[in-house]
Amino acid sequence: MTELDPNEYKIGKPERLFQLTALLLYSTEGLTKAQILKSVPAYAKEYVEGGDNASLERKFERDKESLRHNGILLDSFIPAYEDENNQATVYVIKPESFYWPKDLKLSARQLALLNLAAEAWAGGSLSGAASKGVTKLRALGVVGGNSDIIGIAPKISSHEPNFRDINNAISDQRVIEFDYRIPKTGEIMRRTIHPWLLRQVAGQWLVVGYCELRKEPRNFMLRRMLSKVAYAKGNRDFIQGSKAEVEAAVAALEELKQNQVAVLKIQPNSEAWFRFEADLQGQSDNRIEVNFHDIYVLAEQLREYANQIQVISPDALAQLVKAGFERVANDHA
Repeated sequence: MTELDPNEYKIGKPERLFQLTALLLYSTEGLTKAQILKSVPAYAKEYVEGGDNASLERKFERDKESLRHNGILLDSFIPAYEDENNQATVYVIKPESFYWPKDLKLSARQLALLNLAAEAWAGGSLSGAASKGVTKLRALGVVGGNSDIIGIAPKISSHEPNFRDINNAISDQRVIEFDYRIPKTGEIMRRTIHPWLLRQVAGQWLVVGYCELRKEPRNFMLRRMLSKVAYAKGNRDFIQGSKAEVEAAVAALEELKQNQVAVLKIQPNSEAWFRFEADLQGQSDNRIEVNFHDIYVLAEQLREYANQIQVISPDALAQLVKAGFERVANDHA
């Protein structure tokens, strides 16, 4: 297999903007463009000392506009002693401008989405990358008022206990193994994979990688892992997928989600109603369409709301929900 650049799926624009925001908040006195390009990990990997960094500077200019477009107040000024030297422009995000707006209120649905997003940031490599940037700032003699970036680091931990360990295995290119429940049969199997990336599809986290058992790329849902992931024993060469293989695996997941649609009818003013309120906007008959990746997981989720949700289609989903209720009733008969 052709090796994939390990950085290609690690530092995208959202993480780059997070790193830039973190370091500008950390450095209370602000940073020059040169200091930013040397300190923000996503920039530093491309920065050439004394070389042509024109494309990198243009990327920084675009990122500044993205931050401002998203409501982050990034200020700039030229220190008086620099005598209008544009190269000495300092950029800063003032902590007082970064507070949560007092009059902003979120719905239950929005809070759930925000919680999910925070899990993604907390479970990824952001904190480590941002910390590396802070270390570089200290080396440059630019020290902020705090010893860490705790003020903006997400505090919500992932509900998937294996998330962080899998993410670390991807970064370190380590083979992992775990006990996994097969959805259709309920059978528990020990699986060994070479993890490539974590992906969230229809609200569920999956790890995509090369499966030693099937000898091909496969995906595994984290919620079906019944044991803590462990590094595989013995000397194994890590099998890294090519760019085409990884993209094909991700595309297959997205296609599966788009092709699987459930139609649900929600009881007004119920817990389920507030859970799906963003999707119900503009719906006169309280019906919504939900894309899903795994019909068994969706059935489990819908059973949590009991009679608050009626499954209109597909019939297979309705039967799974019904069968689940019958099992509960039989167990307590």
